Amino acid sequence: MNVSFRKKLFALLVAFIFVLPIMPVGAQTTQERLRELERQRAAAGQRVSEQANLLAGTEMAMSQVMQEMQAMDQQITDAAEALEAIEFDLLATEVRIEEAQEDLAVATAERDAQMEILRERVRTMHEQGSAGFIEILFHAESISDFFSRLEYIRAVTQFDRDLLERLESAEERRVSILDTRTSDLALIQDLQAQILVAKEEIEQRMGERQVFFALLHADAERYAEYMAILEEEARVINREFGVVQAIRQQELAEEARIRREAEEARLAAEAAARAAEAAARMEGLEAQMAATGASVGSFTWPLPARPPIAANISSEFGTRPDPFTGRSAFHSGVDVPAPAGTRINAAKDGYVRISRWSASWGNYIIIDHAGGYSTLYAHNTRNHVREGQRVSAGQHIGDVGTTGRSTGNHLHFEIRMNGVHRNPLGYF
Repeated sequence: MNVSFRKKLFALLVAFIFVLPIMPVGAQTTQERLRELERQRAAAGQRVSEQANLLAGTEMAMSQVMQEMQAMDQQITDAAEALEAIEFDLLATEVRIEEAQEDLAVATAERDAQMEILRERVRTMHEQGSAGFIEILFHAESISDFFSRLEYIRAVTQFDRDLLERLESAEERRVSILDTRTSDLALIQDLQAQILVAKEEIEQRMGERQVFFALLHADAERYAEYMAILEEEARVINREFGVVQAIRQQELAEEARIRREAEEARLAAEAAARAAEAAARMEGLEAQMAATGASVGSFTWPLPARPPIAANISSEFGTRPDPFTGRSAFHSGVDVPAPAGTRINAAKDGYVRISRWSASWGNYIIIDHAGGYSTLYAHNTRNHVREGQRVSAGQHIGDVGTTGRSTGNHLHFEIRMNGVHRNPLGYF
C-alpha cells in the first residue's frame, strides 16, 4: 500500500466518521443512548490503547534493530580497517619476499659452489683411492717430513669436513628462506580470507536487518495512521456523549424540578390539611371549653414537683446574659431546674404539633391549645407523646433532661399567643 493511497483512505474514513449522524433521542431514551455511548467510549479507548501498544512495540523493535545495525556497521568498519592492516602486512611481506629472493639466490649459488667443490673432491678421492694418504706417508724422507706429510693429510681431511659443513649450512639457509617465505605468505593470505568471509557475513546480516527495519517502519506508519483514525472516532463518540449527557442532565434537572414541585405541592397540601385539622380540633376544643365554662387563658404548671415560685426559676422571661456567650440576649421562656427524669405535664388540653429533636432544643414538644395559644417544653431526656396526639392538662408528656444546647438538667417552658412569646408566669 503506497503512501498516497493510505492518505486517501485515511481522509475517506475521517470524512465518513464526521458525517455519521447523532442518533435522535426519540429513537432511544436518553439514558439508554448514554449507556450505549459509554460502552462505545470504553471500546474506542480500548482500541486506541491496543493500537498504541502495537505502535510502541514496533518502535521499540525498530530501536533495537537500529542499535544492531549500528553495531554491525561498526563491525564492518573494524573489518575494513583490519583488511587494510593485513593488506599493508601483505605488501610488506611481499617486499620481504623480494628481498629474500636475493638472499635465496646467493644461498643457492653458495650451495652450488660448495656442491661443485664437493663433487671435484669426491672425484679426486675416487681416482686416488683410500691408499693415497698411506703412500704419501711412506714416501717421507725423514721424521720431520713424515710429520709434515701427516699434518698435510690432517689438513686435507679437515678441509673435507669443512667443505661438507659449509655445504650443509648453505642448504639449511636456502631451505629456511624458502620455508619462511612460504609460511608468512600462507598465514597472511589465510587471515585475509577469514576477514573477507566475516565481512561478507556481516554485510549479509546488515542487509537482512535493513529489510526487516523497512518492514517495521512500514508497520509503524500503518499503525500510526490507523491509530489516528481510532482517535478521531473516539473524539466523535466523546462529542456525541457530551451532547447526549447535556440533554440527560437537562432531563434530570427537569425531573428533579417536577419532583420538587410535586413534593412542595404535597407538603403544602399536607400542611393545609394539618392546619384545617388543627383548626377543626381547636374549634372542637374551644366549643368543649365553652360548654364546661373553662377559661381559654388559664394553664396548669407543667412541673408539679417544682411550683412556680421565684426560688424555683433559674432564668426568667426577657433579656438576660446568654449562658454560652455572656452577651445580652432575649430569653423566650422560663428555665426551671429539676432532677433528670422529673415528670413534665401538659399545661393545657390540646394537640401535639411537634415531638422531635433539634440541635438547640434537644428533645422538645410543642402543643397547640385553643384561642391561638401554644406551649413549648425543651431539653427533655425523652418525649412520651407523638405528633398529632390529643393530650389533656396534667398528662405526662416527657421527662426533664439536659439535651441540646443546655448547661444542666432543667425544663425550658414557653407560652406563645399566635406565635408571639408571652411571659409564662402571667398565666398561672
